[in-house]
Amino acid sequence: MGIDVYVLDFLMRARRRPLGATLWLGRQGFHIGAPQAMLAQAVLDAHAPGTRLPDIAGDTGYGEALFRFLGASSVQAMDQSAYEGATLLHDLNRPVPAALHAGFDCVFDGGTIEHVFNVPVALANVHAMLRPGGVFLSVNAANNQLGHGFYQFSPELMWRVFSAAAGYRMEAMYLMSLAGMPAPQRLTDPERMGRRDEIGSTAGPMYLMVAARKLAGAQPLPHVQQSDYARAWLGTPQAGA
Repeated sequence: MGIDVYVLDFLMRARRRPLGATLWLGRQGFHIGAPQAMLAQAVLDAHAPGTRLPDIAGDTGYGEALFRFLGASSVQAMDQSAYEGATLLHDLNRPVPAALHAGFDCVFDGGTIEHVFNVPVALANVHAMLRPGGVFLSVNAANNQLGHGFYQFSPELMWRVFSAAAGYRMEAMYLMSLAGMPAPQRLTDPERMGRRDEIGSTAGPMYLMVAARKLAGAQPLPHVQQSDYARAWLGTPQAGA
Protein backbone atom coordinates (compact mmCIF):
# COMPACT_ATOMS: atom_id res chain seq x y z
CA MET A 1 0.00 0.00 0.00
CA GLY A 2 2.55 2.61 1.09
CA ILE A 3 1.94 6.34 1.23
CA ASP A 4 -0.75 7.97 -0.86
CA VAL A 5 -2.56 11.25 -0.20
CA TYR A 6 -4.96 9.58 2.26
CA VAL A 7 -2.14 8.02 4.28
CA LEU A 8 -0.34 11.38 4.22
CA ASP A 9 -3.43 13.05 5.69
CA PHE A 10 -3.64 10.40 8.41
CA LEU A 11 0.02 10.74 9.36
CA MET A 12 -0.33 14.51 9.59
CA ARG A 13 -3.43 14.22 11.76
CA ALA A 14 -1.95 11.51 13.98
CA ARG A 15 1.36 13.17 14.83
CA ARG A 16 1.66 14.06 18.51
CA ARG A 17 5.42 14.06 19.04
CA PRO A 18 8.54 13.18 17.02
CA LEU A 19 8.34 9.55 15.91
CA GLY A 20 11.83 8.57 17.10
CA ALA A 21 13.22 5.16 16.16
CA THR A 22 10.77 3.90 13.56
CA LEU A 23 10.08 0.47 12.11
CA TRP A 24 8.10 -0.02 8.92
CA LEU A 25 6.34 -3.31 8.30
CA GLY A 26 7.39 -3.57 4.68
CA ARG A 27 9.34 -0.80 2.99
CA GLN A 28 6.84 1.96 2.37
CA GLY A 29 6.63 3.36 -1.13
CA PHE A 30 5.85 7.04 -1.72
CA HIS A 31 2.94 6.91 -4.18
CA ILE A 32 1.99 10.58 -4.49
CA GLY A 33 2.57 11.49 -8.10
CA ALA A 34 1.09 14.11 -10.40
CA PRO A 35 -2.55 12.89 -10.14
CA GLN A 36 -2.58 13.41 -6.34
CA ALA A 37 -0.14 16.32 -6.09
CA MET A 38 -2.75 19.07 -5.71
CA LEU A 39 -4.63 17.12 -3.05
CA ALA A 40 -1.40 16.35 -1.22
CA GLN A 41 -0.37 20.00 -1.22
CA ALA A 42 -3.79 20.93 0.20
CA VAL A 43 -3.22 18.38 2.99
CA LEU A 44 0.17 19.93 3.77
CA ASP A 45 -1.28 23.44 3.70
CA ALA A 46 -3.91 22.36 6.25
CA HIS A 47 -1.58 20.54 8.65
CA ALA A 48 1.90 21.97 8.07
CA PRO A 49 1.61 25.40 6.45
CA GLY A 50 4.69 26.38 4.49
CA THR A 51 5.68 22.80 3.70
CA ARG A 52 5.91 21.96 0.01
CA LEU A 53 5.34 18.51 -1.43
CA PRO A 54 8.94 18.20 -2.74
CA ASP A 55 10.14 18.76 0.84
CA ILE A 56 8.65 15.43 1.94
CA ALA A 57 8.72 13.41 -1.29
CA GLY A 58 12.41 12.53 -1.35
CA ASP A 59 14.02 11.02 -4.42
CA THR A 60 14.07 7.27 -3.69
CA GLY A 61 10.45 6.36 -4.41
CA TYR A 62 10.05 5.46 -0.73
CA GLY A 63 8.84 7.39 2.30
CA GLU A 64 11.98 8.02 4.36
CA ALA A 65 11.97 11.78 3.70
CA LEU A 66 8.38 12.08 4.94
CA PHE A 67 9.17 10.15 8.11
CA ARG A 68 12.22 12.29 8.79
CA PHE A 69 9.90 15.29 8.49
CA LEU A 70 7.63 13.58 11.04
CA GLY A 71 10.53 13.28 13.48
CA ALA A 72 11.85 9.78 12.85
CA SER A 73 15.40 9.57 14.16
CA SER A 74 15.90 6.36 12.18
CA VAL A 75 13.80 4.27 9.80
CA GLN A 76 14.16 0.52 9.32
CA ALA A 77 11.96 -1.73 7.21
CA MET A 78 11.03 -5.32 8.11
CA ASP A 79 9.97 -7.77 5.43
CA GLN A 80 10.18 -11.47 4.67
CA SER A 81 12.27 -10.63 1.61
CA ALA A 82 14.90 -8.04 0.72
CA TYR A 83 13.37 -7.40 -2.71
CA GLU A 84 12.41 -3.81 -1.77
CA GLY A 85 15.49 -3.14 0.32
CA ALA A 86 14.20 -4.12 3.78
CA THR A 87 16.91 -4.01 6.43
CA LEU A 88 15.33 -6.53 8.83
CA LEU A 89 14.30 -9.85 7.30
CA HIS A 90 11.58 -11.62 9.28
CA ASP A 91 8.30 -13.42 8.58
CA LEU A 92 5.61 -11.71 10.67
CA ASN A 93 3.75 -15.03 10.89
CA ARG A 94 6.40 -15.99 13.46
CA PRO A 95 7.33 -14.31 16.76
CA VAL A 96 10.11 -11.76 16.43
CA PRO A 97 13.39 -12.47 18.23
CA ALA A 98 13.86 -11.06 21.71
CA ALA A 99 16.60 -8.75 20.40
CA LEU A 100 13.86 -6.67 18.71
CA HIS A 101 11.62 -6.40 21.78
CA ALA A 102 11.01 -2.80 22.91
CA GLY A 103 13.26 -1.63 20.10
CA PHE A 104 11.11 1.06 18.49
CA ASP A 105 9.25 4.26 19.32
CA CYS A 106 6.99 3.88 16.29
CA VAL A 107 5.81 0.88 14.28
CA PHE A 108 4.11 1.82 11.01
CA ASP A 109 1.99 -0.66 9.09
CA GLY A 110 1.08 0.93 5.79
CA GLY A 111 -0.91 -2.07 4.52
CA THR A 112 1.23 -5.09 5.41
CA ILE A 113 -0.63 -7.04 8.10
CA GLU A 114 -3.61 -7.54 5.76
CA HIS A 115 -1.21 -9.73 3.72
CA VAL A 116 -0.03 -11.80 6.72
CA PHE A 117 -1.92 -15.04 7.39
CA ASN A 118 -1.32 -15.20 11.14
CA VAL A 119 -2.73 -11.83 12.18
CA PRO A 120 -2.67 -12.48 15.96
CA VAL A 121 1.06 -13.25 15.83
CA ALA A 122 1.71 -10.19 13.65
CA LEU A 123 -0.14 -7.93 16.11
CA ALA A 124 1.67 -9.53 19.06
CA ASN A 125 4.93 -8.75 17.26
CA VAL A 126 3.92 -5.10 16.98
CA HIS A 127 3.19 -5.06 20.70
CA ALA A 128 6.51 -6.72 21.54
CA MET A 129 8.59 -4.35 19.40
CA LEU A 130 7.01 -1.11 20.66
CA ARG A 131 8.63 0.65 23.57
CA PRO A 132 6.40 2.03 26.34
CA GLY A 133 5.26 5.41 25.08
CA GLY A 134 5.62 4.28 21.48
CA VAL A 135 2.90 4.50 18.87
CA PHE A 136 1.46 1.98 16.42
CA LEU A 137 0.29 3.64 13.21
CA SER A 138 -1.73 1.39 10.93
CA VAL A 139 -3.49 1.76 7.59
CA ASN A 140 -5.19 -1.35 6.23
CA ALA A 141 -8.06 -2.29 3.96
CA ALA A 142 -11.54 -1.97 5.42
CA ASN A 143 -14.22 -2.20 2.70
CA ASN A 144 -14.43 -2.87 -1.04
CA GLN A 145 -10.88 -4.15 -1.46
CA LEU A 146 -11.75 -7.85 -1.63
CA GLY A 147 -8.87 -9.79 -3.13
CA HIS A 148 -6.24 -7.15 -2.36
CA GLY A 149 -4.89 -9.13 0.59
CA PHE A 150 -5.93 -11.96 2.88
CA TYR A 151 -8.10 -9.70 5.03
CA GLN A 152 -10.19 -6.57 5.29
CA PHE A 153 -10.28 -5.30 8.89
CA SER A 154 -13.12 -4.28 11.17
CA PRO A 155 -12.69 -1.41 13.65
CA GLU A 156 -13.86 -3.80 16.40
CA LEU A 157 -10.67 -5.85 16.03
CA MET A 158 -8.42 -2.85 16.57
CA TRP A 159 -10.52 -1.44 19.42
CA ARG A 160 -10.24 -4.73 21.30
CA VAL A 161 -6.58 -5.51 20.60
CA PHE A 162 -5.32 -1.99 21.39
CA SER A 163 -7.59 -1.40 24.36
CA ALA A 164 -6.99 0.24 27.72
CA ALA A 165 -7.09 -3.25 29.26
CA ALA A 166 -4.14 -4.21 27.03
CA GLY A 167 -2.23 -1.10 28.09
CA TYR A 168 -2.95 1.22 25.15
CA ARG A 169 -4.48 4.63 24.60
CA MET A 170 -6.28 4.84 21.28
CA GLU A 171 -5.35 8.30 20.02
CA ALA A 172 -7.31 8.10 16.78
CA MET A 173 -9.24 5.65 14.65
CA TYR A 174 -10.63 6.69 11.29
CA LEU A 175 -12.50 5.26 8.37
CA MET A 176 -11.23 6.93 5.20
CA SER A 177 -12.87 6.91 1.78
CA LEU A 178 -10.39 6.70 -1.08
CA ALA A 179 -12.10 9.32 -3.20
CA GLY A 180 -11.67 13.08 -3.45
CA MET A 181 -10.16 15.23 -0.73
CA PRO A 182 -9.28 13.21 2.40
CA ALA A 183 -12.27 13.30 4.76
CA PRO A 184 -11.65 10.87 7.64
CA GLN A 185 -14.59 9.68 9.72
CA ARG A 186 -13.59 9.40 13.37
CA LEU A 187 -14.84 6.16 14.90
CA THR A 188 -16.13 5.51 18.42
CA ASP A 189 -15.45 2.38 20.46
CA PRO A 190 -18.55 0.11 20.33
CA GLU A 191 -17.85 -0.89 23.93
CA ARG A 192 -18.48 2.72 24.97
CA MET A 193 -21.52 2.94 22.71
CA GLY A 194 -23.05 -0.16 24.30
CA ARG A 195 -23.90 -1.71 20.94
CA ARG A 196 -22.35 -3.15 17.82
CA ASP A 197 -21.26 -0.51 15.31
CA GLU A 198 -22.02 -2.05 11.92
CA ILE A 199 -20.82 0.24 9.16
CA GLY A 200 -22.34 -1.79 6.35
CA SER A 201 -21.67 -1.20 2.66
CA THR A 202 -19.70 1.77 1.39
CA ALA A 203 -19.65 3.47 -1.99
CA GLY A 204 -16.01 2.63 -2.68
CA PRO A 205 -12.74 1.40 -1.17
CA MET A 206 -12.04 2.39 2.43
CA TYR A 207 -9.03 2.42 4.72
CA LEU A 208 -9.12 1.68 8.45
CA MET A 209 -6.57 3.94 10.18
CA VAL A 210 -5.30 3.47 13.73
CA ALA A 211 -3.01 5.42 16.04
CA ALA A 212 -2.56 3.53 19.33
CA ARG A 213 -0.09 4.56 22.05
CA LYS A 214 1.50 1.86 24.24
CA LEU A 215 1.51 2.85 27.89
CA ALA A 216 3.97 1.96 30.62
CA GLY A 217 3.22 -1.38 32.24
CA ALA A 218 1.45 -2.87 29.22
CA GLN A 219 1.12 -6.64 29.49
CA PRO A 220 1.25 -9.24 26.68
CA LEU A 221 -1.70 -8.79 24.35
CA PRO A 222 -4.76 -10.65 25.68
CA HIS A 223 -7.00 -13.01 23.77
CA VAL A 224 -9.86 -10.69 22.95
CA GLN A 225 -13.60 -11.14 22.52
CA GLN A 226 -16.02 -9.02 20.53
CA SER A 227 -17.42 -6.40 22.88
CA ASP A 228 -21.14 -6.96 22.29
CA TYR A 229 -20.81 -10.71 22.92
CA ALA A 230 -18.66 -10.16 26.00
CA ARG A 231 -21.35 -7.84 27.33
CA ALA A 232 -24.09 -10.40 26.60
CA TRP A 233 -22.13 -13.14 28.34
CA LEU A 234 -21.79 -11.25 31.65
CA GLY A 235 -23.13 -13.37 34.47
CA THR A 236 -23.48 -16.44 32.25
CA PRO A 237 -21.17 -19.46 32.80
CA GLN A 238 -18.62 -19.80 30.00
CA ALA A 239 -16.63 -22.70 28.58
CA GLY A 240 -13.84 -23.71 30.92
CA ALA A 241 -15.37 -21.89 33.89
